[in-house]
Amino acid sequence: MSIRAFKFVIMAFLGMVCAFRLNADGPAPAIRRVEDLTGRKVLIPARPRHVLSLCTSVTDTMMRLGAEDRLAGIDEYSRIVPGTAKLAVLGKGSAISREQVLSREIDLVFVWWFQEDVAEMLADLRVPTVRIRCGRAEEIPASIRLVGLCAGLTNAANELAARVSTELNGLRQSAATNGPRVFIEMYSPFKTSGRDSYLNDLIELAGGHNVAAGATGSILFSAERLLESDPDVVVVIDGFGTPEEFARRSGLENLSAVKLRRIHVIDRYCLVAGAGLPEDVAKLRQLFNRNFQSKG
Repeated sequence: MSIRAFKFVIMAFLGMVCAFRLNADGPAPAIRRVEDLTGRKVLIPARPRHVLSLCTSVTDTMMRLGAEDRLAGIDEYSRIVPGTAKLAVLGKGSAISREQVLSREIDLVFVWWFQEDVAEMLADLRVPTVRIRCGRAEEIPASIRLVGLCAGLTNAANELAARVSTELNGLRQSAATNGPRVFIEMYSPFKTSGRDSYLNDLIELAGGHNVAAGATGSILFSAERLLESDPDVVVVIDGFGTPEEFARRSGLENLSAVKLRRIHVIDRYCLVAGAGLPEDVAKLRQLFNRNFQSKG
């Protein structure tokens, strides 16, 4: 090999080394691909700075991870999450403001898996949208990990998800099998959830038996059906009813929970599917066991 050719090879090699170092030490790529909890592949910013959360569970996770500075907006339901009082509300549920999404330069949105209408609107605006599925207790760790991955807080999110997984396993092992029959009313008279729901998971982990477990999804009980199931404990959501109002409903005076004054109130935040699951179960266990004795 001639000296000239040898010099050319050396220069080419040095050029490759420099290119590699620039790629390794330079800025991270602006865009990356993630898979959301519905299996969709989504291109998102590598470092999103203006996040909109339309999921209370995501808002809760972001706050727990110390990423509230990334939240450029939330939906109205997320107001129940502690620390969100100063965050901008851009809508309610799927009804959000297109103008504010654009004016606030939203670069990432989290939506529930069933919010297809808002997902389509965001697709028209070309705003990256990640769907969250968190309708069961066992789905919480994966949701936390995905939020952390998208927000660039992978290590903290993995630690939080691991803790929740460990505590969830412990709750399953310690759940009582002879607890009370429970009816939790959701936001309107006689509305509740059956099996295969997060509410049912909460009741069972707290040692109770959901009187609506014979059905699936969101359901509407009647007074007759409630009397037939005769729950030992009734729980209403703070702000959506009181024990006194529930007890005064026509035909419910013979309900065991009414006669024995086992109608309790719980904060709405306790029903958020998130890292607070262990504490929420502990609160429900306390309510279920108040003045209750197993019938054997």
